Amino acid sequence: MTIIQQMDAQIGDEERQPASVANFLIILTTMIILLITWQVLPLLELSNAIAGTFLANEKIAWYLTRSSGMVGYLLLTASTIWGLLLSTKVIKEMVPAPITLAMHNYLSWTAIGLSLFHAFVLLFDGYYTYTVANLLVPFTGPYKPGWVGVGTIGFYLMLLTSVSFYCRKWIGQKAWRKLHYLTFGVYLLTTLHGWVAGTDSQLLSPIYLGSILIVAFLTIYRIVSALDLAKGKRG
Repeated sequence: MTIIQQMDAQIGDEERQPASVANFLIILTTMIILLITWQVLPLLELSNAIAGTFLANEKIAWYLTRSSGMVGYLLLTASTIWGLLLSTKVIKEMVPAPITLAMHNYLSWTAIGLSLFHAFVLLFDGYYTYTVANLLVPFTGPYKPGWVGVGTIGFYLMLLTSVSFYCRKWIGQKAWRKLHYLTFGVYLLTTLHGWVAGTDSQLLSPIYLGSILIVAFLTIYRIVSALDLAKGKRG
């Protein structure tokens, strides 16, 4: 059975998964978000905004966009790592196929949701004046337009690859598989956006660096595994 056939079989299983599995994934994903948020928000000084004058703080939009952006990035990293583990079959024997694919989708779409919120709250920022056009059109915003625009393109690609999962039967397996390689571009662009445009880059550099190392290692492992498999077939 080919990799594509295996993925088709897994998708079939996912479509038939019981509601209890879906509920479990929703609860688990929510717990992950809360846990990450609990750890990340203090680093971004959001706790200072929460104290007393939370609603009156003119910088609250800036705090919210920073925190949601970082949590969204961590979820994107988790989705990328999970996808690499899934493609290299590392977790195949440990986690049932319906859960692995569903979790990959949940992580991706939650990252998309937080990315939308990350951009939306900029409309209420009291320091920089953002418009809807600035949020939708890359390289037009008032703050570091180049690197923020890179993040906007990364978001569009992330949305495209996530939506494409539901269009496989129309675009075909081969086209979908090639399109899904854009996830590497999504990860790269988003990492550059966060690391260069983020105001907390120096503080959060270990997180970005650790994320890059893990993704790079798993990508190399995937390539080596594919080459070994190809050699085995030729042998």
